[in-house]
Amino acid sequence: MPAQRLGSHPVAVRKYDVAGQDSPTKRYFVRHVGVSDEERDDVRANTGLSLVHMGPPLERGKSGTPIHSVGTAGLTAGQVRQIGVFVDEHLSEYEAEKIRKERQYVIHPHVREPDADVPCRRFSCAGFVIEAYRDAGIELLVTEPARLPRVTLDTLANAYPDQAHRLRKPAVRSLFGLEGDGPWPAVLAGYVLNALDRTVHQIRGGPYLPAAGDEFFPGHSFAEARE
Repeated sequence: MPAQRLGSHPVAVRKYDVAGQDSPTKRYFVRHVGVSDEERDDVRANTGLSLVHMGPPLERGKSGTPIHSVGTAGLTAGQVRQIGVFVDEHLSEYEAEKIRKERQYVIHPHVREPDADVPCRRFSCAGFVIEAYRDAGIELLVTEPARLPRVTLDTLANAYPDQAHRLRKPAVRSLFGLEGDGPWPAVLAGYVLNALDRTVHQIRGGPYLPAAGDEFFPGHSFAEARE
């Protein structure tokens, strides 16, 4: 299966497959995604997996991130190498420019090009995965703001309770690209897992168009999560 929710049955994860972590308060809501920095055949729900992910900051190889879902695009050896180059370049650039933690991070858009404030590309957690795969020639999902579902402040605050107090401050939201009171066409982590919940042929055939409810994985679990 290209993407699946983890349980007690062991699942194989390959280098740079996508891993998702759920919200602690919203059932099935994917709050975070990264790519696996290791290969294992014994991954289950809550396994602590070594990831490359935009925390922030962008981190590589730290173990112990509990995950709840995984997805694969059947990466070739060449694509694995290309993603590795992408990772190395951004880690090196952040280090060289002394760009620390939240200055590496943006929520909307999913990636922001260098500017006068930050001379490096910035990413959301989903954005880093999307752009890493895009660099390897795989367009995971549609990212044009006009085509994306709108995300409310309450959705973000309920899914990220540890950050809710900060997200409710307009000045803090503005730092991460969320101007005004929303809703916003933000790319959420769950979209990435739903993009991978297709056959490898479909994944490689074109990007996935997110729909309302795809902040949950699988997207059809949205109705159940509301009950």
